[in-house]
Amino acid sequence: MSLLHRPFAYEKPSGEPSRGWLFLKRAVLFLFKLCFLALCAAGTAVLFKLSYPKPSHSLLAWLALAPFALAVTRLRSFWGTFFYSWLCGWLVYAGLYYWIFVTCWAGGGLSYSLALAAWLGLSALMAVQFAVFGGSCYYLKRLQWVYPVLAALGWASLEWAHEMLATYALGFPWVSLAYSQWNLPEVLQIASFTGACGVSAVVALTGLCVGYAFATPHLKRGVIQIVLAAAVFGGVYGYGAWVLHRPAPRALLSLRAAVLQPNIDQYKKWSPEFEQEIVDTLETMGRQLPQENVMLAVWPESVTPGPVQQPPYDELMRRLAQSSGAWQLVGSNRQEDGRQYVSAFLFSPVGEELPYYDKTHLVPFGEFIPLESALRRWFPQVQVLGELGGFTPGKWEQPLLQTGQIPFGVSICYESLFPTLWRRQAKQGAKFFVQITNDAWFFDTDAPYQHLAVAVVRAVELRRPVLRAANTGISAVIAPTGRLLARAELNTQAVLTANTALPLGQQTSFYVDWGDWFAWVCAAIYFTILLSVMVFAYE
Repeated sequence: MSLLHRPFAYEKPSGEPSRGWLFLKRAVLFLFKLCFLALCAAGTAVLFKLSYPKPSHSLLAWLALAPFALAVTRLRSFWGTFFYSWLCGWLVYAGLYYWIFVTCWAGGGLSYSLALAAWLGLSALMAVQFAVFGGSCYYLKRLQWVYPVLAALGWASLEWAHEMLATYALGFPWVSLAYSQWNLPEVLQIASFTGACGVSAVVALTGLCVGYAFATPHLKRGVIQIVLAAAVFGGVYGYGAWVLHRPAPRALLSLRAAVLQPNIDQYKKWSPEFEQEIVDTLETMGRQLPQENVMLAVWPESVTPGPVQQPPYDELMRRLAQSSGAWQLVGSNRQEDGRQYVSAFLFSPVGEELPYYDKTHLVPFGEFIPLESALRRWFPQVQVLGELGGFTPGKWEQPLLQTGQIPFGVSICYESLFPTLWRRQAKQGAKFFVQITNDAWFFDTDAPYQHLAVAVVRAVELRRPVLRAANTGISAVIAPTGRLLARAELNTQAVLTANTALPLGQQTSFYVDWGDWFAWVCAAIYFTILLSVMVFAYE
């Protein structure tokens, strides 16, 4: 007996069947199987889409892989499983990355066809991760009841491997199962031990357990999988609830900071006729700072139409720093020795320009072109390349910026996707983090919400508060537990102020001290067992 009857079973008709009857029966079974697989793929894609921001039905992520696991467990060939998994992944990423088309077409000025190709092409490329995962499941399902556990370790390992490849511009780790849990701080608390990888593993495990439970013909084995899924969710949620409700240390250092969201139209910055209007807007917002009695004011990336080191913007920032008595952090481009950098500049309360931070991880095909020389040589007809890139990445080792005696880390836009960068700055002694970005390119799509979710997970991993400033939103003040202390809605002008608690001494999280230990363990177990099963399968 099974939790779900085999969908392809049929009763053999009595007597000798005719050839026409056999053909009809096989055609019906084939169509039934095809519909079943299509429904599973569509169900997986819909559950993923609803789990992530904006819908943010985070609990659905715990079941997102269930339809996929149900289908993959039924497939009987490796290449069939591999191709089906790739197709399923393509549907998932096409739904999550639809804003790529909007950004490239409406924001980047690409033609309709090129924007469509960028969206669907990137989705297809990212779906390779799904295909590799599904292909491994074809072998791992031979291990029966331990299969969901090993598959969950594999999912976490592949997410981590994707993140590592993206360090070398060979990926786009924008979505992780962990990011779907951004508004469930109880679930996120294990990230301070395991990193985002651990959150992804437990979320994947529950969906895989449920899917396998309905696929297996053994009732007892299916019940065990359901119980395991419930136990994992309950354990993770219970631990997080305990962490959030335990008394916080009394003696805490605090920093009163302001996060400014000017909400300046993206295209006004490129028109000289709006320059004075923008300067007036920034100055008006800056005048609010003395009333808030803040120590640090955080402005978004590229908040000024021109470099902040040049008039009139350098004069503006010096004036705001002096009048408010607050440190001013602002994102802008800078040039040095013929090279162009994306940077964050700090101005002291007396108007002095201090050291800057240069962005390390640039946006592929936005701020730089991977393998640019080769691409220009092979495809000289693609003139759009001339409109992109041109920036130089900053040095990996850079000193921390400081407000007085308080060091802090900086992340600029795309860098939020790389926890290794944040962890390095935390080990240097950063007491809090500032993320500056310009998400106006994304308009009113899911992307600004998805980007906010990444910053929430980073805060929990490091146990550090995060001040997030975005030009048009979503700006926020994020506590070390992942809770939002303040938030500005999209496409609104706002000044957020909050007293952010800072860690005492050299206090760090387990993840900061030990890094991706959980990912390494997952990868070691997953690949060792997978290779062993593959070897025995061919004996």
